[in-house]
Amino acid sequence: MTGIGVRSKIGVMVEREQGHATGVDLERRAKVFAALSDPNRLKIVELLREREELCGKEVAGALGISLSLYSHHARALREAGIITRRKSGQTGYCSLDRELLEDALGSLSR
Repeated sequence: MTGIGVRSKIGVMVEREQGHATGVDLERRAKVFAALSDPNRLKIVELLREREELCGKEVAGALGISLSLYSHHARALREAGIITRRKSGQTGYCSLDRELLEDALGSLSR
C-alpha cells in the first residue's frame, strides 16, 4: 500500500472516531433513508424486525399486497442493503441487516 492510501485510511478512521461521517457513509445512509421512504417498505422492515426471516409470500400476505409488488419493494430494500435474501429451492427468504439499520438510524441521534 502506498503512503497516500495509508493517509486516506487514517483520515477515514479519524473522521469516524470524531463522529464525522465520510462521503461513503453519507451515501450509504442516504440510500437507506430513500428505501425507507415508502410505507410498504417500512411495513416490511417492521415485519422482519418482529420475525427473523420470512418468505416473500408470507410478507405479501401479511401486508395484503401482490407478490409482484412485494418483489418490487424487496428489491429496493436489498439494493440499499437493508434486507438480505437467501434461497431454499424455489423459495426466497429475506431477513434484516440489523447492524446496517442501527448504524443508519443511530447516526441521526449522534
